Amino acid sequence: MKIAILSDTHNNINNSQLARKKIEDSGIDTIIHCGDLTDPRIMDYFGEFRIYLVYGNGDYPHEIKQQISWYRDDNLSADFIDLDLNGKQFYVTHGHDHWRLNTAVESGKYNYVLHGHTHRYRDEWIGKTRVINPGALGGRKLEMRSFVFLDLETDKLERILFE
Repeated sequence: MKIAILSDTHNNINNSQLARKKIEDSGIDTIIHCGDLTDPRIMDYFGEFRIYLVYGNGDYPHEIKQQISWYRDDNLSADFIDLDLNGKQFYVTHGHDHWRLNTAVESGKYNYVLHGHTHRYRDEWIGKTRVINPGALGGRKLEMRSFVFLDLETDKLERILFE
């Protein structure tokens, strides 16, 4: 099983469209979004996918919850998500709550801890936990725009970069 991991779209329509096309072409049907849509309508570009989404510090949770439930009733949005996918344990948070992020990483109970917020790509092993930030699709540009594909069978992480 392969999944797409996105974060910090900040209502960037162009990069959201590019990411959608890449995800479609890859045959992936599940997206984890690490927060900061900014405008929940950006989810219109990802409506046919299974979505797990956490709220960022720039989001309006009530609007997002309503928007993503229109597409599929099995979509999930929350402040943080504790999730089992393909036998792997995930913890997803935006990352602006540093205590929550650090506690999840240090707990040792997750295979993957996913976050956004910093707009910087991260792929780091801390103990048995792989900490991933896919980078940002929008917002303040600290480095090239990116998102990632994660293969849960092989643990291969592929970073997709945009100019």
